[in-house]
Amino acid sequence: MIVTYIRSSSYNNYDYCQMQYFITYVLGWRGDSGRRAEQGTMVHKVMEVLAALKKYKQENPKARILKTIDDAIGEVKVGTKKFYEDEFVEELLQRSYEAYKKDSVNTWQPSHYKEVVKGAWLFLNHNNRKDFDPRYRNVYYTEPHFDIEIEEDWAKFDYEINGERVEGRLAIKGTIDLVTQIDDDTIEVIDWKTGRRLNWATGEVKTYDKMMNDPQLLLYFYAMSKMYPQFKYRIMSIFFSKDEEGKYDPQPFSLPFGKEDEPRFLEMLRQQVEKIRQNINPKMIDPTHRNFKCRILCHFCKNKFDPKDSESMCKTVYNSLQRDGYDETVANYTKDGHNIGYYEAPG
Repeated sequence: MIVTYIRSSSYNNYDYCQMQYFITYVLGWRGDSGRRAEQGTMVHKVMEVLAALKKYKQENPKARILKTIDDAIGEVKVGTKKFYEDEFVEELLQRSYEAYKKDSVNTWQPSHYKEVVKGAWLFLNHNNRKDFDPRYRNVYYTEPHFDIEIEEDWAKFDYEINGERVEGRLAIKGTIDLVTQIDDDTIEVIDWKTGRRLNWATGEVKTYDKMMNDPQLLLYFYAMSKMYPQFKYRIMSIFFSKDEEGKYDPQPFSLPFGKEDEPRFLEMLRQQVEKIRQNINPKMIDPTHRNFKCRILCHFCKNKFDPKDSESMCKTVYNSLQRDGYDETVANYTKDGHNIGYYEAPG
């Protein structure tokens, strides 16, 4: 498979399902977000807006009105006193819910909004709002994006894509929820997780020890080391609102990665990239689609390229790979004529 960049989501997605990775990141087809994923987005948006307003307050200490313009919910203005009131958070929750529900393919009930509200307040209220409420933190950067080339010999690539030669270096890309500053030497990245504390690829509970070897967290840490080299210490904090069974049980973990973890991450990344590059026949989790990950969670198993097709998107691509081979399958099923290994995925 062609690999020119890796996101935390694509790294984990390959281990979850090779075929889902192939359809998403090589062919370029994107599945619709499930309702729970959209609920998580709604919660994240509230945290993002609160952080942006706190950043404005820090930069304008005499301002009586705090303001920001958000890409999803539009302009937000609030007085400095009301900013710390619960009523304002409730208003943001309602605006976020309505903004994302508007274009959603999912069905929504009042109970779903209550889950969004509960998830947000679990984060905000933790330890009397001292730890994870952005309004009480020193906000350094909100939702920073990164696109960082890997400066290792193995990261070089040279592909021919649609008759065009493409050369370069592998990059890691992504977005961090929030960066806060603790002191002159230390920053802390905060990542809010509204899903279950579970590795969906293996079914294992994400314990502290396992998180110290989690590719996504190490990827974020490596990105931090390149984006903010002026800070000597970088803490990675991840906050799960639910346990492995899906019950509300707020559990924050702070992981003290160090300089010695950078080469460890690079070696993990190299092995993963090589594994993906060498795979020209991605496998399905379950060819019968009886597995709940296929039947319930996968857009490509539940939908077809064309209503007239007899098979799901997943099986259509799989059958093409067995019949026509890798190159012809990519040529025939790549969305909009672009290969996502080279061209950035839409959205």
